[in-house]
Amino acid sequence: MIFPVVINTVIFLLLSVLHIYWAFGGGLWIDSVLPTNSSGTKMLNPSMPTTFIVAFGLMFLAFVTAGNQGFLDNYINKKYFRYGSLIIAIIFLLRAIGEFKYVGFFKTITATQFAINDTQIFSPLCLLIALSSFSIFILNKNKS
Repeated sequence: MIFPVVINTVIFLLLSVLHIYWAFGGGLWIDSVLPTNSSGTKMLNPSMPTTFIVAFGLMFLAFVTAGNQGFLDNYINKKYFRYGSLIIAIIFLLRAIGEFKYVGFFKTITATQFAINDTQIFSPLCLLIALSSFSIFILNKNKS
């Protein structure tokens, strides 16, 4: 079970670092990671505090995922990490499916740079995270 835990934990930590970079004003990739409408107007304009909240949320997801390895069993019941992984799986599966306009596999706006990146990178990554999290949940069933 260590493989899906390591994969998801590393992904969450890397995404967290990237969000911290953006929160401090970094501009790398910023124009291609925010949803835009068909005329190119950004549909989101996250503030510094909002971006930090996302970064720390991603760190929390890494903590929950890593907790499935049992290193905190003396302090926190493992079932919280297991069911946390199920919640993570559901959240990222819903993100992969999308909201049917700007994000997800079933979006209708498909010609923007974000939409292309979402189809090729972001939604598949969310699906990978969801499947890995489901596998963590299933493989941990006898360890709760």
